[in-house]
Amino acid sequence: MKRILAVLTALCLLGFGAAFPVMAQTELRPVDVGNFNDYTTGGGSWDTGGSNWNYSSDYSYYGSSGGSGSGTWVDVLIGAGVFAVIVVVVILSAKHRGKKGSSTAPHAPSGAPLPDHTNEITAAIRKFDENFSLDRFTGWAKEVFITLQEAWTAKDWSRIRPFEKEELFQQHAKQLQQYIDQGRTNHIERIAVNQAYPFEYRRETEYEYLKMYLDVRMIDYVSEDATGKVVMGDKDNPYFLRYLLTFMRRNGVKTDAAKSNHSTTACPHCGAPTQITSAGKCEYCGFIITTGEHDWVLSDISAVKGSTHYGSGGVFLDSND
Repeated sequence: MKRILAVLTALCLLGFGAAFPVMAQTELRPVDVGNFNDYTTGGGSWDTGGSNWNYSSDYSYYGSSGGSGSGTWVDVLIGAGVFAVIVVVVILSAKHRGKKGSSTAPHAPSGAPLPDHTNEITAAIRKFDENFSLDRFTGWAKEVFITLQEAWTAKDWSRIRPFEKEELFQQHAKQLQQYIDQGRTNHIERIAVNQAYPFEYRRETEYEYLKMYLDVRMIDYVSEDATGKVVMGDKDNPYFLRYLLTFMRRNGVKTDAAKSNHSTTACPHCGAPTQITSAGKCEYCGFIITTGEHDWVLSDISAVKGSTHYGSGGVFLDSND
């Protein structure tokens, strides 16, 4: 009896919501640093500046004659009721399957992981930098990623200044300011980097570029600062996401065992605790450290989507090398 009442209540609520879509709540979706997970569904579109949901109150439907026309509110409510029945059946079926012990990742990525070129890329970099340590670099890349997400949640992008290239830093700072202006916080919590390995190494005339592939699990949701209400994402179930982090440095720069890739809080030139000006200059040694002139800096970050082709990865050297 309780289940029947619950179903009837759900039918009423869903029917009412379908009849008045302009009152529908914003669909919950994740974002993260850079607003990459901008999943679009049938109801509307997500803009990096905030929710931008446009619903139309002009209904059209296919009647018994086969043509299309404007429906009455009765037609709309009947259609909503049918849809509600389907939704409730699906939900109850899913719960029933869950009781039998089956489980799936609700936010799993699509597509296969990108190829791992660890041996090939490590050998290529060591031709020019015999001190390069992939283990050390990978650990640092993970720390960079986690620091990015923590600073994004704290809405304090100054912490990122030491290792992001100028253009990327300004882009992320602008996107983060939009959350501040809207009175919202994008929470990234319980971050776990499951895999991290080199996918592509490219050496051009002036700079070298190393793309690291990261397979990540984390909680990702947006809440209103004033009320704490979750308006996007999922506070309880983790997202399994994939990223490409592109690091760059000037050709000829070599790994310094005492200073390179130690942490995200020390100057790669002098090793002092990082105090960076708005121009990316270390206040201790005076060197600008966000250009790749002294060590690797993050020049790009992107989400890996199953529908996008990223090539086969590997090593690409300038013809002069």
